[in-house]
Amino acid sequence: MDASSDPQIALTDAERFPLLEDLSFLDALKQDAYAPKFNFKSGDRLDAVRLSKVNTYKAQYYNEKVFWNEGEIPIWLTGYLKWCLQTVPFYQNKGRDFDSFSTISREDIRKYPYLFVSNEADLKELLVYYTSGSTGPKLDVLFDAVSQASWLPQIESVLKDFDISITKNKDTTAIALICAQEKTLTYASLSAYLEGAGILKINLNPSEWNHPDDAKKYLEKYNPQILTGDPIAFMALLDLKPKLTPKALLSSAMKLTKGTKGKLEAYFKCPVIDLYSLTECRNIGYASEYGHKVIRPDLYLEIFDEHEDVQLPYGERGELVVTGGINPFLPLIRYRTGDFCSLKIENGVPYLVDLEARNPVVFFTKSEVKINTIDISNRLSKLSLAGFKMHQEKDKRIQFTGYSNDVTSEEIIEVLNSIFKNDIDIVAEIQKISQNNSIDKSQYSSDFSIL
Repeated sequence: MDASSDPQIALTDAERFPLLEDLSFLDALKQDAYAPKFNFKSGDRLDAVRLSKVNTYKAQYYNEKVFWNEGEIPIWLTGYLKWCLQTVPFYQNKGRDFDSFSTISREDIRKYPYLFVSNEADLKELLVYYTSGSTGPKLDVLFDAVSQASWLPQIESVLKDFDISITKNKDTTAIALICAQEKTLTYASLSAYLEGAGILKINLNPSEWNHPDDAKKYLEKYNPQILTGDPIAFMALLDLKPKLTPKALLSSAMKLTKGTKGKLEAYFKCPVIDLYSLTECRNIGYASEYGHKVIRPDLYLEIFDEHEDVQLPYGERGELVVTGGINPFLPLIRYRTGDFCSLKIENGVPYLVDLEARNPVVFFTKSEVKINTIDISNRLSKLSLAGFKMHQEKDKRIQFTGYSNDVTSEEIIEVLNSIFKNDIDIVAEIQKISQNNSIDKSQYSSDFSIL
């Protein structure tokens, strides 16, 4: 949604929180003396039936995870495909068996969002989110309350691998989404799934607070168990030096470098987990030493050729394609993510190996030697960059913009010269991170054709 389509109809608290009678903690979060200038009202809208569906989803897919083996498909896929063919207009007359289905793209969803809505979806439950558009035109994504709330058991599944659990209690703040942007929606909410625990979305931009120290004081007072956000926001938070004791930080939306991860873990004394997720289907996996460990048994993952509608053999690198999910407003069959990796299954668990977000870009030295972005990412990850943009012009000059409060442009030039064998011209700029950034996702681009 753009600015002209911001929410116009306000729900009552009874509609936002059908199962929660005691909203005193919500009032405390919103009316605290240190509270930000919240600009939105949010609630999970989970009644007893919807909450039961979320719990069933967790029990079915997360209590005992069953994925698939090489050369196989998940046991649920046949039934899912049949349901899509019968109820989803976009998929009708597209094919009768899974192998005959062609891939779909972001552009399909952007142009025809209504065609992806199942005939069984309840339009009264419609929720609309949109992507930032940093990798293309803005995209409206439709959800219902159940598929929206499913991100919580997905996160619990990740945390379980680290022996971490979220305390479910009506007097605690479970999760805070930290932002450091010029403008974004902010709110205080509660989660029926977490038995009334608080959920916050805050923006560190000083203009969002009444006094300069309020952001720090507010977070310290409510001390969220889990912090979520992107590396830019986390580094901006680090600048405030808050006295917090989170159980974990969940980083997403941008590449988390090893240097940034190390700084955050050293300060907050807890795991910093690099999540891979898409607005279109939520969390998919998290970074591990073997690659991104997949957490979603309800998603079937394949690797396709970037340019042709051809599935690649097991182990080959290509574009990640996703099928599945529980969202009746956007069931996915062979959706091209725009991200690239290879797929490896270890002990029954899929891993996304060498995952690189968005189109792979080829860089060249002056002598026409090709440089892989994976090599660049690996080297830059040792620096405490919260994000960066790297572009090669037609004369092969590299334009680099990085975001950090301690890395220098000289360090960047030294690293890139090493990668490019001192056979390149580099212009590097480092921008300081603040509490009101306007920064897109890390990205590579080039005036030359992509791989």
